[in-house]
Amino acid sequence: MDAVIEIVDRDGHCRETHKVRAWPLRIGRSPDCDLVLADPHLAGAHALLHWDDAGTDTAQAATGPVLELLPSHNGGWLDGHRIAAGSRAAWPSSALLQLGTTRLRLRTSLDPLPAEKPMNRADEPVRRDARPSWALPALLAVWALLLWGSNWAANDGSATWVDTVSALLAPVGVALIWAALWALVTQLFRHWFAFGAHLWRALVATVAMQLFDLLLPLMAYMFNLPRLLALETLVMSVGAALLLWWHATVVWPRASRRLAVGIGAMCVVGLVLTVGRRTEQQYWLGPNYMATLPPPALRIATPQPVDSFIDGMARLEAPLLKQAAKRNDQAGGSGDNEE
Repeated sequence: MDAVIEIVDRDGHCRETHKVRAWPLRIGRSPDCDLVLADPHLAGAHALLHWDDAGTDTAQAATGPVLELLPSHNGGWLDGHRIAAGSRAAWPSSALLQLGTTRLRLRTSLDPLPAEKPMNRADEPVRRDARPSWALPALLAVWALLLWGSNWAANDGSATWVDTVSALLAPVGVALIWAALWALVTQLFRHWFAFGAHLWRALVATVAMQLFDLLLPLMAYMFNLPRLLALETLVMSVGAALLLWWHATVVWPRASRRLAVGIGAMCVVGLVLTVGRRTEQQYWLGPNYMATLPPPALRIATPQPVDSFIDGMARLEAPLLKQAAKRNDQAGGSGDNEE
């Protein structure tokens, strides 16, 4: 008769399975036993498991597994009922046997096999990132090119090569440290040092936001829509929140929806606080003017006449005076007035 003995934990979950290859089966701590249990509360040969139809203490002429306890100090328990050493008892598959501190469960080929359970989503394997080997170095090169271009456009030609190299290496170093910290967190929770996966996410988000930061002022200038700059704070905040969520899904892939809700709520609160802090300024999310202008050749919108420009400047006088008065009142009420 085919059978297996399962070693179960306190919650009834199977930890190990041992197949019964011959009857009777000897259980104990001795290497001579068929089932060796590393339990100091067991005798060398603690029990014998038979398959016969002999009478037992609990049933007469019962065909099936019968447990015989050999001489020992602790004996055993079958479904919580004490079994003394030297006694015999039928071991039904529904009963849990405890020998010493070890819990055992018997399953035979005569027992009905439970139906296969569908897997939960949390039990499915998580796919790790797979990308071509050249993708990460290529993206890093694109980012370095963007950093160099931004640095070249911002300086007046007086910067030394040391300044240029520092402007390139400092952001790269920050990105490497950022990815390494996330990889350490992933190693803690998933036993996977996912440095490449986190560096890829950091570079994708950084390059995307840097391209947006370059293109948005250009579009505002080309089409004479300076209010487009109000999108900068919004997009950068949403982009940072998405980057955090993207990193977190590597560490906790099963909780992606809850992470999205939590990080999204933090993003909304941050935007509300930003708007509330800027209500006393001349703008909410973005300036209503551009501090730097691209080359005139890129201008697509029709130029405004000089008179229209002067009228527009005149309309700014009242808001600017109001703002200046508010700042003077705030400075006067700060208690720092000079005597």
